[in-house]
Amino acid sequence: MKPIPTYTFLTVALLALSATVSANSVYTWRNANGNPTYSDVPNRLQPARSNTMNVRTQTVYQPAKPVAPEQTEGSIAEQQNQLNQKITEANKQIEAQNQKIAEENQAMKDDNCKAARLNREYAESARSNNREALKQRYDADIEKYCN
Repeated sequence: MKPIPTYTFLTVALLALSATVSANSVYTWRNANGNPTYSDVPNRLQPARSNTMNVRTQTVYQPAKPVAPEQTEGSIAEQQNQLNQKITEANKQIEAQNQKIAEENQAMKDDNCKAARLNREYAESARSNNREALKQRYDADIEKYCN
């Protein structure tokens, strides 16, 4: 008869231990009568309507307030006008960047043309066996960069 109370005690201890391990927090709120209510699910399944209590520390946390959407002033036409102005400004910035890139590309092309012409002059005065091949190569570079 002695083993039965030992098994019962162990079973109760394991159940109590598993309950404390699984329930880290509970939801708490006041019901219609003003009495505190505790549950493992929030009030009406809406966490914003219930406080959260940590069982281990006995600390109660208020629900996080939902972030209100940004209030915009003015009519839809005014909002559209503001949006159009922002888009226009962004497009102007992009056009300025594109113009700057085009100028840089043109400057690089001019530098390459100048280098190709200098190389062609070098090929004219070169004393090597492949002078004609160099002239053809530099003529192709002049065609590529100077036109």
